[in-house]
Amino acid sequence: MLCHSCYAEPSSMPDCVACRGTGRATSMPLCADPWNEVVPGLFQGGHDVRSQSGTACVVDDEFDLVVSLTTREGYGPAAGVEHVVLRLADAAIDPATAVRVDEAARRVAAAVRGGSSVLVRCSGGLNRSGLVVASALIELGRTPDEAISLVREARGPWALTNPGFVAHLRGLPAPRPAS
Repeated sequence: MLCHSCYAEPSSMPDCVACRGTGRATSMPLCADPWNEVVPGLFQGGHDVRSQSGTACVVDDEFDLVVSLTTREGYGPAAGVEHVVLRLADAAIDPATAVRVDEAARRVAAAVRGGSSVLVRCSGGLNRSGLVVASALIELGRTPDEAISLVREARGPWALTNPGFVAHLRGLPAPRPAS
């Protein structure tokens, strides 16, 4: 897991107080919010937050499409809401996983382009959901670094601290010009 302060950037690591120059973190806190809007119509969230409410992360009909990278019984969404379940580990990206992430990102991007409200969620709402959201943002025309920054701005500094996910995002092709 990358440090939430320097993100293992070589120029910042030596002076980083948070990781003492290692570029690594050993734990991360839960987010305060069940989901946050990254760009209009595109939300990132999770099943676990700091809230004392047992229903804080339950999705009803707030969204047109919910993409769940992990699921829990009773966490929604409501009947009638399109729900895509794509099991994804917070681990390395192999070629088969990259294809699945790309397919999910294209689906999310298409829904957002069409004016739908979309939630992408995982357990903590930081890494797996961040990977799919950032991939969708790249599909929507952002650069990988812009997409990573937008996810971190919306979800907090602990978002996208999986180094394999960041490397995958930075290796994606440049945004395609709008046709």
